[in-house]
Amino acid sequence: MHGEFTFETKAGPRTIAFERGVIESVSGSDIVVQAKDGTTWTWVLESSTVIRQDGQRTATSALSDGEHVFAGGPVISGGYDARLIVVKPSSGGSSPTPTPSPATGS
Repeated sequence: MHGEFTFETKAGPRTIAFERGVIESVSGSDIVVQAKDGTTWTWVLESSTVIRQDGQRTATSALSDGEHVFAGGPVISGGYDARLIVVKPSSGGSSPTPTPSPATGS
């Protein structure tokens, strides 16, 4: 779903956030993701944001409304900076269909 955690570094405290959900909208440098519990966060896409789909690095243009994603990155001044977005593979036939076992004779 979503969460944040804060830890201490030599430079002071740092907060990292993550969210799994569905893309509600993509507009310019912002992506809005809604988690299963209804929480909606706006993630800022930076030039350093890494977007991965099907195990490959891809462009921001690959993001579209309705896709299931994982987003993660630091919280800076209350905003969520996306450092990584992973597009979840669609379930449309990507996994093989199990073969039924042969029936045992009587």
